[in-house]
Amino acid sequence: MSASTPPSIPQSSTSPWIILAVTSGAFAALNGVFAKLTTDDHTTAFAQSLAHLFGLESSPVIEMLTRGACLGLNVLCNIIMWALFTRALTAGPSTVKVSITNTASNFLATAVFGMIVFQEAVGGLWWLGAAMMGAGCILVGMREGA
Repeated sequence: MSASTPPSIPQSSTSPWIILAVTSGAFAALNGVFAKLTTDDHTTAFAQSLAHLFGLESSPVIEMLTRGACLGLNVLCNIIMWALFTRALTAGPSTVKVSITNTASNFLATAVFGMIVFQEAVGGLWWLGAAMMGAGCILVGMREGA
């Protein structure tokens, strides 16, 4: 190795930027869950269940506190998402690859959270669209690497 050639740094099998981008996408999806819970009817039922759990009567105050907590969690998830995303952009090989990874993670996590939290149905057409979006992301990522 000559003096002008810097030594190469071995890459681990999982780059930190991938973990950061995927986690950022998941927090973006959680942001959406808490945003929906701030205004959704599910929150009314949840607030009533909390009141009964603690031996309290259901009241508008408990519902507003529950909605306020959801709003606070919405803001917190948004802050965490942006912090992770900017770290991923700094650590990643290109902004395109980080953005694609983040978007794909967000898309899939949103579907999973929607099915779990809101019992939303995700049919075959949705999965077909998700596969097409994934293929498009791969193509854009391949073009970026060329």
